[in-house]
Amino acid sequence: MKNLKDIEIKYKDLTSSEVRTSIEIEIDSFISQMIGTVDSLLFKINNKFQLSIPDDSIEIDKVQSALSSETKSIDLLNDLNKTNQEGNWYWTIKRLRNYSLDNSLISQDAFELLANYTKTNMKLIPYFEQSLNHLEKLIGNIRIREPILQ
Repeated sequence: MKNLKDIEIKYKDLTSSEVRTSIEIEIDSFISQMIGTVDSLLFKINNKFQLSIPDDSIEIDKVQSALSSETKSIDLLNDLNKTNQEGNWYWTIKRLRNYSLDNSLISQDAFELLANYTKTNMKLIPYFEQSLNHLEKLIGNIRIREPILQ
């Protein structure tokens, strides 16, 4: 996040050819780190609770289903599951990642896509910052609720 904010401060126009490649790499890296953080949490839950979900099948809904059927931690991932529902911040992050595989997130089309997903006119970097804050709180709350994940 710091790199993105530093680039935004240094170069006011993120669409300029001088900075475009750097900012696109930083954005892709940031999105991958956010999604990787959630994946890491899911892997940890799978291991700590011995859910026996194969590594190539670990997804929010499968981990939540296994938790529900095999443990008493039924609601552990409710908040994460909600954020993964259409229109919520984690769902949006994943959609932006998918969009960025073939398109630039530094474009008017991407801005319109973000506005459509979020129903706001928030710019990309502030949206990422807000999403990072949500992610930090979410993971903190999950760890507080389940000490085995500390």
